[in-house]
Amino acid sequence: MDTLANQIVKITPRRLENFFNHCIQRLAQARVFPKYIHAACDTTLYETTDQYEGCGSVLRERKVKVRGYRKAGELKAVKVWLYGWKVWAIYELQTGIPLAIKIDTIEKPDNLHVLAVLLQARENVKGSSVIRSLVADRAFLDGKSLYAIDQQGIEFVIPLKSNMEATQDARALALEVSCSMESTREVTVTHGYGKKKFDEKVLTTLVGVPGLLSCDWFNPEGSEANTANKDYEPIPLNAVVVKTWDNQTPPVDKQVVMVTNGEVKDPFVAFDRYDDRSLIENNLFRDAKQNWHLEESPKKTREGVFVQVYMVMAMKALTKAFLMWQEEQARLHALGEETSWEMYRRKLKMLNRNKLIVFIASYFGIFLSHEVIMLVDVPVHKTAQELGVTRTSIYTKYTGLSPP
Repeated sequence: MDTLANQIVKITPRRLENFFNHCIQRLAQARVFPKYIHAACDTTLYETTDQYEGCGSVLRERKVKVRGYRKAGELKAVKVWLYGWKVWAIYELQTGIPLAIKIDTIEKPDNLHVLAVLLQARENVKGSSVIRSLVADRAFLDGKSLYAIDQQGIEFVIPLKSNMEATQDARALALEVSCSMESTREVTVTHGYGKKKFDEKVLTTLVGVPGLLSCDWFNPEGSEANTANKDYEPIPLNAVVVKTWDNQTPPVDKQVVMVTNGEVKDPFVAFDRYDDRSLIENNLFRDAKQNWHLEESPKKTREGVFVQVYMVMAMKALTKAFLMWQEEQARLHALGEETSWEMYRRKLKMLNRNKLIVFIASYFGIFLSHEVIMLVDVPVHKTAQELGVTRTSIYTKYTGLSPP
C-alpha cells in the first residue's frame, strides 16, 4: 500500500483535474445530462490535522459539550483552529452528478472560486447541455459574482442575510401586497412507519416581490461601487418572501427572503430550486465522506488530498451514470424493447459465430471454423474459390511449413 501511495501522489493536481473534467465531458457527450441544467454550488470542508503538508488554517467557532457547564448536555461555543482544505462543486440537481470541482486551502472565502468552477462546469457540458439556473447558500452572497453570473444568462437564487437593507425592504413590501399576490401550496407528507404512520398536510405561503431596488451591491463592482454617485442607477432584483414554510410561520423579522434575477410571477419556481440545494450537501458531500472515504487521503500532503478528492468525485460521477444506464436498460427490458446490452451481445455473437476454440492438452487456439475443417482435410463448399484459401496456405500460415 505504501508503494501505491508513493506513486499515486506523483500525479500532478492539474492532471487530476483534467482527468475529472474529461470524465464529465465524456458523460456529457453521451447525453447523460438534461439539455437544460439546473445546478447548485456549494463548498465543504476537508478537515485534517496540522500535520498535513500545505494545509490551510482558520479560526472558527464550534459548539462542544463541556462537563459542568450550566445545564447538563448544554453546548458551549468555543473558538478552535481548523486545518485542511475547502472543496467547491457545481452539482447537477437532476442526475446528482458533480459537473466541476475546485480545491483550495480552508481559510479561503466561499465566493472566491464560484465563477471559476462555474466556467469549468459550462465548459464540461458544452455542446450537449446548457446551465440554465444556479442556486447557492448565503455564503456566496457577493454582488460582483452574482452580476457576472447574470451576464452569462444564468438565473440565480440565493437567500439574503437577515440584517440586510434589501431583506427588510422585501419583508415590508410583502406586507403591503394584496392576498391575491400570495402563492400558497398544500401538500400531504407521510411520517413514520407501520402503526405509527400518519399523513400531515403541510402548508407553504410565498410572496413574490418584483423590482427590488435596495440591492445596491448587485453591480459590476459589487460592494465597492459608489452608490452615492449621482449617475448611479440601482439594478432591480426580484425577491421571494417566505411567510409560511411547512406550517411554520415565523415573525416578520425572521422571514426568509431570497433574491433572484428570474421571474417571480410564480415564486414557487425559485423556491423549489433553492429547496433542492440541500441535495448537494446530502447526496454529494455527506455521501462522499461517509461512503466513499473522501477524507482518507493516501498521503498527508496537498498532493494526497487532490488525488483523493478528484478520484472519489470522478468514480462517484461514473458510478452514478452507470446506475442510471442500468435503470434505463431494466425499464426498456420490462417494456419488451431492445436494450443496448442485448445489442452488444448480438454484435459480439455475430463477430464470433464463425470461430472455434481448439484445445490440445494445456494449449488452445482460436481459429476460423473453415480453417479447422480444411486442416483435417475435409472439403468446404466454395470456400477455396470465394476466399482464395487452401489447406496448404492455412497450414503454412500457422506453422511456416508445408503440410505433410
